Amino acid sequence: MTALVELRAARRSRVFPVATAVLGLYLLNALLVSTARDVMAIRVVGHLNVGLGLALLQCGTTLAVCRWYARYASTTLDPLAERARAGLGARGEQR
Repeated sequence: MTALVELRAARRSRVFPVATAVLGLYLLNALLVSTARDVMAIRVVGHLNVGLGLALLQCGTTLAVCRWYARYASTTLDPLAERARAGLGARGEQR
């Protein structure tokens, strides 16, 4: 397996499912806001209602995913990219 193929596989296997989950949470929040207004208006604590709680949860998950991706990219994807870049450079010198 070449380094470029490994890089693509590593990116697809982790990044796409996480991005799909975050987008799904966003779409679920948008769907609930537009269709279930009574449910979203239920007060949880003080001025915090279900809608605001879900919006804050969305912000928190987005922040957590950004931090996870930065760590994942620096530990997994960057070394694979360096190997792929080195392999492409070595191939170009042989020609």
